[in-house]
Amino acid sequence: FFYVTTMTKRSITASNSNDINTTNHHSPTKKRIKMANGGDVNWGDWMGSYKTGNLVDNESERIDRQKAAFGGETIARLKDLNVLIVGMQGVGVETAKNLILSNVGGVMVYDGGVVCKEEHRGSNFYVTREHVLEDGTTLGAASLTELRTLNPFCRVDLLEGSTCLTEEIMNKDVLGTRRGYTAVVVATFLPKQELFQLNELARANGIAFIMAVTNGVTSSIFSDFGPN
Repeated sequence: FFYVTTMTKRSITASNSNDINTTNHHSPTKKRIKMANGGDVNWGDWMGSYKTGNLVDNESERIDRQKAAFGGETIARLKDLNVLIVGMQGVGVETAKNLILSNVGGVMVYDGGVVCKEEHRGSNFYVTREHVLEDGTTLGAASLTELRTLNPFCRVDLLEGSTCLTEEIMNKDVLGTRRGYTAVVVATFLPKQELFQLNELARANGIAFIMAVTNGVTSSIFSDFGPN
């Protein structure tokens, strides 16, 4: 069994009700976060890794229990991580959720254009009956809004289904963080040639490569963290 430890998410509306405008509960990109200097920023735009001067947000208060468990150095390193997740069924959406709650810098998800079907409701907990009935709603699109609401300090976005993964993995400015990908997690089956190419590119560029897929009651996990 593969266990992932995450910190329990605090209710934003309960613990930070004075700091975050939650008038629109379904559009996190429109929410504003109040800063110590009296100003505010868009939901998810203020990155802890790039604080300057005396500007301080509520991020450190939000993750104080996580800092006590992992230590300040580990928390700082987590904040600099950008992760690409390929596949948004059970393993993919669970991985995205755990990373976002762990307060990494950015999570980019890719669903390959897979449209929501009734069977996906048994693996992706964000897919609803409405998504299945809607014409053309992909797994990533069905999950994106809910993933973003998990943590306003983690940048989350969705790649187009037609995106070339071998080109995207070389992106040096992921989600505007001025950093490339630290890791790629493949949570779905890909053609062998494409899978090998992604692994080779990741290894050559110091990017951790993890493949974790399930098929019924069986599963497979492969990891390549490079020669060092």
